[in-house]
Amino acid sequence: PRHHDELVREARRYLGEAGCDGVRRVMMLRRAVAGALLWCNLVSSSSKPVFPVFVANRVSRGRTGRRFGVEVAATDQFSGLTVVQLKDLLRDNGLPVSGKKSELIRRIAEHSSGPQPSSNPSSSQEDDEVLLGGLTVPQLTARLKDLGLPISGRKKELIERILEHEHPKVGDSVELDGEDNNDSDAGVVSVISDLDEAISGEGALGEISDLDEAISEEGLGKNLAGMLGDILNESASDVGDIEGDEAKNDSRRARRKKYWKTSEVKDMIRSNDPRASAKAEELISYLKKMAEQEGDPDYLPGPIQYTLLIDAFAQGIENDGPEAMLRAESVVDNLLNEAESSSTVSPQMLNSLMSAYVKLGTQESAEKATLILQRLEYMGTFGDTAMKPTIHSYSIAISAWSAVGTEEAAANAERILNRLIEIHAQQKDADRADELCPNNIIFNTAVDAWARSGSAEAGPRAESLLHKMEKLSHDRNYDVRPDTITFNTCMKAWCNSPGSDGLLRAEELMKKLESHPEYPKRNGGILIVKPSRLSYNQLISAWAKSQYADAAIRAESVLLRMIKAYKADTYSTCAPDSHSLASCLNALAKSRTVNFKAKKCLSLLDAMSSAGLKSNTVCFNTVLNAAAFSARQSEEERRNALSVAVKTFQQMKSSKDDSSSPDAVTYGNLLKCVANLMEPGSRRNEMASSLFSAACQDGLVGGMCLDEIRRCVPARAFLPLLAICGYDTPMKEGRKPHSVQLKELPTKWIANVRKSDLVARQRASFKPKPIPSASNKRKKNRRRREEKRAKPAIRRPGSVTEYGSSSKEL
Repeated sequence: PRHHDELVREARRYLGEAGCDGVRRVMMLRRAVAGALLWCNLVSSSSKPVFPVFVANRVSRGRTGRRFGVEVAATDQFSGLTVVQLKDLLRDNGLPVSGKKSELIRRIAEHSSGPQPSSNPSSSQEDDEVLLGGLTVPQLTARLKDLGLPISGRKKELIERILEHEHPKVGDSVELDGEDNNDSDAGVVSVISDLDEAISGEGALGEISDLDEAISEEGLGKNLAGMLGDILNESASDVGDIEGDEAKNDSRRARRKKYWKTSEVKDMIRSNDPRASAKAEELISYLKKMAEQEGDPDYLPGPIQYTLLIDAFAQGIENDGPEAMLRAESVVDNLLNEAESSSTVSPQMLNSLMSAYVKLGTQESAEKATLILQRLEYMGTFGDTAMKPTIHSYSIAISAWSAVGTEEAAANAERILNRLIEIHAQQKDADRADELCPNNIIFNTAVDAWARSGSAEAGPRAESLLHKMEKLSHDRNYDVRPDTITFNTCMKAWCNSPGSDGLLRAEELMKKLESHPEYPKRNGGILIVKPSRLSYNQLISAWAKSQYADAAIRAESVLLRMIKAYKADTYSTCAPDSHSLASCLNALAKSRTVNFKAKKCLSLLDAMSSAGLKSNTVCFNTVLNAAAFSARQSEEERRNALSVAVKTFQQMKSSKDDSSSPDAVTYGNLLKCVANLMEPGSRRNEMASSLFSAACQDGLVGGMCLDEIRRCVPARAFLPLLAICGYDTPMKEGRKPHSVQLKELPTKWIANVRKSDLVARQRASFKPKPIPSASNKRKKNRRRREEKRAKPAIRRPGSVTEYGSSSKEL
């Protein structure tokens, strides 16, 4: 007891000189008292010294515990520990960590107050092997790190390595705490063993006073105060490790929570969930609240979380419109205005805001995206070097101008591309030059901007960018070379150009692409560019929309080249599809030079079915349209076109696929075939009436159907036909046939009609013509002179054949 009190006083003095205070001082004082208990061996019955429980879980793995064989004492002081500390203690002892706090305390108490280890080393080793087998590989690895042993190998090898270290074979020399087993250590062990024997004797308390002399006689040169200093130094390092481990655990826990919460928002954004924006805002508020409650800045939302918030707002632009864009802008403005949040703003976050502007597709949004790019350039040059623009920033800015679809926007997109090339050439840092190296995506986006503009300069400017890419492909400082997308976009620009030679220039590019041009890669190798399915489809569609006399022949030749290219290459990606054949059908249907075009369209449709290609309603309607416009041909051809129309309609009715079932346009085309191909009479009236009745029953009476039934039947038979089908109001009121409008028809007649087919397309010939006055004639002539202009060589998408399928449907 005398030495115990002396050591406690030395511990208090030592801690005061070290400047320790608070929890750290209390913990180190307890460790010092534990050291005093150990050295003085104040136990009554056990042959080994016992540590108090408040340091048992840490000291048992420390230097002091390993050196002197400390055991864990079973006491009831576990209730003062937190759940995290209890779980750490359970993991250290190889026990389960599940359950409530009371269960954890009970499990630790039972383990600590259990029976003493058996004297049989083999049984103790078997028990340890069972306990180690219940641990996971990371837990075994952490234990090996604490023991200073290698951590490589399988789980069985890790367990064997720990057992060999804790249960060495008899006769093996064991190093204590990594030190040599020298004479000094042997002296310490002998002194402790003598001390145990002296204390176990009758004059134990009297012989304690000779402890300092016994130590000095061994030549160790240490007194009790010096030993206490060593213990406290070890305790200080262990306490620092404890605090470091706890800090790491808290940081790891914060990062884990942020990761799972962030992953949930990411999944919602990828699945286009409309609740993503609300969930992202909830994530930001939750992390801020946790950081305030826990006092841990690791919980605060970072650039990743704010970037997700902006992405969620950008996703909601389609539903919420400009309101979602304003919310995204407010988030970035608040972060830029807060000085402490300057590290939260990142180039990726601003790129997400620029991507949101791209979805708006307006001139104003493109200007805002350009301003953000300029701000990034300024900050990267004169401000924070971490806020430099990336290659993705330039790509988004060009995409924003491309979405506008005007000539001025295309010029701005090409201007940004030229500035990027200039910045890349001026870079002295090789790494930064590689980061800002223009790529195919940048050039293709600029070419697409010209293709969307529809200006007269679109074709030449797009092709000039293609030639620039071909030139840069031979320069090793650039990773640029034309690919299939480049050629397709350039052909699209020529097809949309209002010039008369646009389609011919697109045909030349197509032939160049079919020759498989080769371009060198930056890191070696050759890129062979081949046409794709889209290459042929857009050229066939362009010929189908044109007003060239030989448009149908040219479209058919492109289709034949497509089939030939597909058969020539085993790995070809240009197999014809429904779009290819439907475009060719549309070209044949509108042609005025092809004889028996209805029959050719039907044979082409049968070829699609035999080739395994799926024919949809648009394809069948195109065949019906070709038959309807065969009225100016010979008697034989008109009769053949009518039979083709009937056969096509029967195929549609017998089809079990909803994608090829009749629609409102189908009935309109059939009535047009009856009006154009049959002579007026009872047979024509009977067939037209049966078709109109079927349309009423199917709920497919559209504007075209109502217009064509007026042409098929006489005016005196129109109102009675409506009454027979179930709508007799106009006949009771004595109205004229031209006064019947589509919007007043019964709801069940138009129930299955698409919104685009509900447009009233009443012909002017059905309306009574007003008597023109002299002033009206003068105004009409003046308007005609003002609007007089040359017809374009290429039809606009809105001026496709009157009742044929539109380019959008194709």
